[in-house]
Amino acid sequence: MDQRSVEQSQQAYYLKTLGIVQYVPRDSVAVVHEPAVEFDQPAVETTVDRQSVDVAARINLNFDAPAANKKAVRSDSSDPSVRPTIVASTPTVEIAAAQVEVKFALWQPSAEVLVCSAVEGALADADEMQLLTNILNALGCEIKFLPQMELVEWPPYPNAEGDESEVREFLSTLLQAKLNNRPVKFILLMGDAAADWLLSPQQRAEQASQSHLSLSAETTALLVPSLKSMIDNGQHKASAWQVLKSISLAPASS
Repeated sequence: MDQRSVEQSQQAYYLKTLGIVQYVPRDSVAVVHEPAVEFDQPAVETTVDRQSVDVAARINLNFDAPAANKKAVRSDSSDPSVRPTIVASTPTVEIAAAQVEVKFALWQPSAEVLVCSAVEGALADADEMQLLTNILNALGCEIKFLPQMELVEWPPYPNAEGDESEVREFLSTLLQAKLNNRPVKFILLMGDAAADWLLSPQQRAEQASQSHLSLSAETTALLVPSLKSMIDNGQHKASAWQVLKSISLAPASS
């Protein structure tokens, strides 16, 4: 066998190893028998013919690649059939609940009556406190000055959280504890906010038809306009007197 036939045979063998099918006339290729490989024999370094390497380089293949012909997956934006996967992230929307803020000023000028007035913005000014003093004296309290005011508010401390039902439960529990500790005959609820927050749903339903509500066997709630509305509108002062004129309070103890 001449040198050219040997080189052609080796070239065909390498192309076959790379998985490349090449038509070669049957009579132009000499058969090259592949030597049997035994694992217990030392490895023999094989010299690759330069011409075979050049053939592989021209077709952009690698000798270490597997024999099976594989297509590499490319991310090519120019190929319309290949579209990038876009993961749409859903933004997290946090809706903060409206913070409930309520304030009530409480006075207890005598053992028989407790006054609850909603605080709308600022605390009662001098004119409002004087009006309340006059109302209580008209009912028989005989006081010169209002007693010290107690302020009840929600939130009771900074960063306290609670929805409307929890605020109502807080106010109801506080008022009931106060009445249990010191029962009174009458509670003056001054203003719509005082009646709305301090009465139960059933009591609020009854409020629409009457201004005297029985809270217990010992205590009656009297619903009257707020101090501010009575100062701003004389008609509200007259309607308050229609509610209060039927009751009489014992003089406050000195």
